[in-house]
Amino acid sequence: MTWLPDLPGYEAFLAGQNTALPADYYERLKSSYDPRFYEQEALGEYLNVRGGRAYYAFDRKAQQGTVPYTGHAPLWWSLDFNVNPMRSLIGQTVNERIRVLDELVLPDSNTLAACEQFLDRTDKWKTGKPLNLYIYGDASGEHRETSASRTDWQIVKSFFSRYPDRYYAHFSVPSKNPPVKDRVNCVNAMLLNYAGKRRLVLDTRCRELANDLEQVIWKADPHGNVLSDLNKSDPMRTHLSDALGYYVSREFPLRGFVGERGGPAIL
Repeated sequence: MTWLPDLPGYEAFLAGQNTALPADYYERLKSSYDPRFYEQEALGEYLNVRGGRAYYAFDRKAQQGTVPYTGHAPLWWSLDFNVNPMRSLIGQTVNERIRVLDELVLPDSNTLAACEQFLDRTDKWKTGKPLNLYIYGDASGEHRETSASRTDWQIVKSFFSRYPDRYYAHFSVPSKNPPVKDRVNCVNAMLLNYAGKRRLVLDTRCRELANDLEQVIWKADPHGNVLSDLNKSDPMRTHLSDALGYYVSREFPLRGFVGERGGPAIL
């Protein structure tokens, strides 16, 4: 039996039974939260949502296959500014369903080389008019100088300014990155929400992203206590899933309990 205090002027509710909230409040949370996060935040069940595998909701068999490009939807590109390897993702979002079309994995590279590789990879989708492109990524790239005293984002912006005939480039980068746990929760909610819907698929060519989603785990202290950061001991891991998280947390932030985006765009 649950004990609820009887305080004058206050009413206590069991999780999921607050009638002061909109009638569809919890239904909307089911589409925004992944199963574990919903059970903890909405139902009040005390779970270790950061235990073990970070992207536990990913199912390779259900979510990786041939993902087609569609000409009527804009492209998005999301970058993680890591020198070795430099990694980024190309995708589209159609009817609020994320399609990851390709991944760029460039060993011992730089931001300009990533831009040039993006140009090559998207050449097959070229039409008689510029492609509508939205660019996302690591907000810390605005502060890191990569080449000739220019920041990563200055390099990207300068590159696309040279190709107005190829792209209508829009930048959507927050002033700072969201907390890691929020970013991971956003990705898990797209992989599988509490309502049982999977809204994120990736092409078979995205092998390293699939490996990330299966292998990235939470960091633990020497006593085995799980921390709120990802384990980065493997230099091949976390970068592509980070790039995915930058996009997802920007376009599909958690709503209900926390529904605001992570600050104004910097570009």
